[in-house]
Amino acid sequence: MGYPIPSGTQFMGPFKPMRFEATVEECIVTEGEIPRDLAGGFYRTGPTWKRPFADNQANALLAMDGMVQGITFENGRADFRNRWIRTPKYNLEQRHGKGMFTWADGKWNDWRSMGLGDICRDGFTRAVPQGTNNVNIFPFQGKMVATADSVGAPIAIDPITLDTVGVVDWSPQLSAGLHDKAAFGDAGFTAHPKWDPDTGVLYGWAYRSTAPYVTMHFVHPDGRVDSRDLHDAPYNTVAHDVWLTQNYIVMPFQPFLVDTNRVKEGKSVYSWEPERPIVLGLIPRHNLLEGEIRWITLDIEPQYVMHTMSANLDNDVLTLDAPIFNRPPFPFEQDFEDGDDVALFFSIAKSQLGRWTIDLKTGTTKTEQLSDRPSELPKVDERFYGKGYTWGYQVGGRVKRSGMSMNSVVVTNMRTLEDQEYQIRQDQPAAVLEATFAPRQIDSPEGDGYLIVPVSWWSENRGEYLIFDTEDVTQGPICRIDIPFHLGWTAHGHWMDFRG
Repeated sequence: MGYPIPSGTQFMGPFKPMRFEATVEECIVTEGEIPRDLAGGFYRTGPTWKRPFADNQANALLAMDGMVQGITFENGRADFRNRWIRTPKYNLEQRHGKGMFTWADGKWNDWRSMGLGDICRDGFTRAVPQGTNNVNIFPFQGKMVATADSVGAPIAIDPITLDTVGVVDWSPQLSAGLHDKAAFGDAGFTAHPKWDPDTGVLYGWAYRSTAPYVTMHFVHPDGRVDSRDLHDAPYNTVAHDVWLTQNYIVMPFQPFLVDTNRVKEGKSVYSWEPERPIVLGLIPRHNLLEGEIRWITLDIEPQYVMHTMSANLDNDVLTLDAPIFNRPPFPFEQDFEDGDDVALFFSIAKSQLGRWTIDLKTGTTKTEQLSDRPSELPKVDERFYGKGYTWGYQVGGRVKRSGMSMNSVVVTNMRTLEDQEYQIRQDQPAAVLEATFAPRQIDSPEGDGYLIVPVSWWSENRGEYLIFDTEDVTQGPICRIDIPFHLGWTAHGHWMDFRG
């Protein structure tokens, strides 16, 4: 059966769906050369519309099937692939050739339809998980692992072929996330885990609408999982990201709330309640099961961190760095009416690089804005996760109405706050997507290597990967790699080094 691509914000510009799988071997380099010491893969995942949803439901971006994109490098050569992530949901709908799932929040066809409500189960879907694994992908146990945000079990992906290996073996040890488990092995898992680069331990969690609002999951390389419910968690925050320090996972409880029961009242699962305090949970890294969790309430005005950069601890002073929003980049009933179209991310809110500082002896806290430049999508040298850091990387931009338009790559020395910026686009229609850091050598000093930046030139139906030498990004890319078709929008991703 044929059908047109639906209308709506989630199908326009950079969100135009890339509905095909492709393999491009020996990618064309249009400028410069691929560094021969670049050895690994850069993987990203995002939501991609496959076919109409069942019962004319809203085509919610977060409920669209996941697609992984990967570009691998070896000896000056690059190969590109993209593949559908073949989740249980994807496989069921592929067998039937049509959409099979309906969501409790899918009937409105407006900004409230997030695709995060409970599934209206029938005989076909009653034991099939609803996860689409379309938010992030990260390396673990020699595979890439794709997740959504506490919706569905983690899915392992082969890093060379991008074939779906399947639900990870350790998923049955995980808790439920936003939804009850539909079958054995179903679970919830974060979109933004951190990991110990020395031991390989993966620090993850799941969050939900009801107490206990968060369950921590520490996954060991052998597949063992240590878990702990956070019974003292203050409220049902969207626990999207954390900071990793030498001794703690620092989880922010911010008044961006999730509650699937709100759907029964005709409301979005998300709400913004800025009268609530921001509370930090300092969760012990090295003694999860029995260690004391410290709770610190921040004495700051309402604001929001969506994605963390990293943290430093010096003389009992903890600094937590991140782009800080004036409000979450999601639509709420305070500013949208029923029937209004979907509003997406950076079009409705803006963020600048900021810092939360906590004196662990006195408990005093403060917030600072470190830059006037709009920025988001922070990255670091992940070989130094949890060890303190100096170098931070972001996508920069400019103010655009109540939001921001992203157009540059920024490197910041987080000790001195000196930075470098290279503007990738002027006014051309394009999406500058989240970058990744790749080390020059496996044992190079922190920040010595390359930044790889994907760019979707969607109005020209082409994509591009830009490679910058971190020594001086202001000199522009040292290499441009051509992708000869529309490069679909992807939210997040990570680097896997092939050198061990």
